[in-house]
Amino acid sequence: MRLLFPLAVSLALIGCATTKTDVRNEVQISKYDPANSARVRLITGDTTNAGFISGQTCEMFYNESLLTKTPEEAGWQTAHVDSAGLYPFRATDSQNSVIGMPASKASKAINQSPKVFDEHVIAAGKPFIAGFGMGGSQISCFPAPVTLIPEPGKDYEMELQIIKISTFKAGCVIAVRQLSTQANTTVETPLRPQVCAKTPSGWYTVNAAPLP
Repeated sequence: MRLLFPLAVSLALIGCATTKTDVRNEVQISKYDPANSARVRLITGDTTNAGFISGQTCEMFYNESLLTKTPEEAGWQTAHVDSAGLYPFRATDSQNSVIGMPASKASKAINQSPKVFDEHVIAAGKPFIAGFGMGGSQISCFPAPVTLIPEPGKDYEMELQIIKISTFKAGCVIAVRQLSTQANTTVETPLRPQVCAKTPSGWYTVNAAPLP
């Protein structure tokens, strides 16, 4: 697994629509306790990948853990694990891993995109880091990883979002939403969590820069 770091942006959009199948992740479902855990949906697919780690701050993970361990040894998890084969013919290219999170606009529209999503149980009350990247021969975009402290029993959704900076320039950020259910309707509340920023002296937790 390649760890996701901020890099220069070069964008070209491609896509297709396929029918996705929801696959219940019983192992993750059995781990969920709203008293001490939260849930997160990470939307990936096509040329977009993501990963996450729970229980470490930006400073601890990037400046300490990665000095002596690989990302996987330090606890980094891949959001969507691909089966054998080539895209888009792998079984996992059309499968969502679900654990019972409320539907969102993005998850409902997943069949109209080349994307898939995976839902994970994460520890509440502990630092959480998520990183996304879009890479390929025509696409390259690696925004700063986001970090937050999930609240018990809360649901979060994250995806890479393209933003227009000027006529001929674009960038990307990690969009984060908190999901809640009211009267059988999912309420999506945009969040602006802090990010892990790389500086000449190391990695630090900082507030996200304002959108252009």
